[in-house]
Amino acid sequence: MVGGIDLAHVSFEQLAEVQDKLHGDKDNKKKSISKDQILRDLKGAVKKLPKQDRAKRTKEDMKRDNRHKPMEISSKRAVSRLRDVVPRAAVKRRDPRFDKLSGDFHEEGFEKSYAFLEQYKESEKAMLQERIKREKDPEQRAEAEALLTKMISREKAEKQARRKKELLRERKKAEATLVKQGKKPYFLKKSEEKKLFLMDQYKKLGEKNMDKILEKRRRKNAAKDHRRLPFKRRSE
Repeated sequence: MVGGIDLAHVSFEQLAEVQDKLHGDKDNKKKSISKDQILRDLKGAVKKLPKQDRAKRTKEDMKRDNRHKPMEISSKRAVSRLRDVVPRAAVKRRDPRFDKLSGDFHEEGFEKSYAFLEQYKESEKAMLQERIKREKDPEQRAEAEALLTKMISREKAEKQARRKKELLRERKKAEATLVKQGKKPYFLKKSEEKKLFLMDQYKKLGEKNMDKILEKRRRKNAAKDHRRLPFKRRSE
C-alpha cells in the first residue's frame, strides 16, 4: 500500500516503469521526479486493471491457504467523520444483593422461609453416620468422620448465634417497655452482651457442669500464659 493505493494487483511491468522513472537512467541521474508524479502513475496503473480484478482483490487477499488457518483481517478501521456531541449513557451494572430495588433483608423472615433446610441437614447427618458404620476403607471413613465433625460444629455455632439473637431481642423488648415508662434508654456494650450470653449458658448447664467448663477454660488460659513466658537461661 503506497499513498492509499493497493499495489497487490499491479503488474510487474507497470511497477518497473514507475521504478525507472524514480531512479532514472544512468545518463539522467540528476533528473528528479516529484512524488506526485509517481503517485499519478501508480493510480493510472491501477485504473488500467479490469473492474472484476479491482472488485475481487480484497476477497482474494482474505482467502486462506488452508481452511484450518485463521482468516486475516485488516487492522485498519475507518474513522467516522461524525463525532459524538452528546455522550452515550453508559450501561450501569448492578448487583441485586446490594440494590435497594430488591428490597430490604429480613433475617427472621429468611430463617422462617428456609427452615425446611434443617431437615435436609439432619438427613445428611444420618446418612454420614450410616456411612461411617459401614465403611471399611480407613481413608474414606476418616474423610466421612471429618465431614460429620464439621457439620456438627457448624450446627452448634448456628444454634449459639440464634440464641444470642433471641437474647438480644428479648433485651430490646424489655428496654422498650422501660423507655415507655419514662426511663432513659440504655444500650448494651459488646462485653455486656457476652456476659448476658454466658449467664444464659450457666442457667442451662447448671452449677456443676458450668464449674467444669470454667475449670477447663482456666487450665487452657494458664497453659497459654505459660507458653508466653520467656525461657530460663542456663547458669554458666
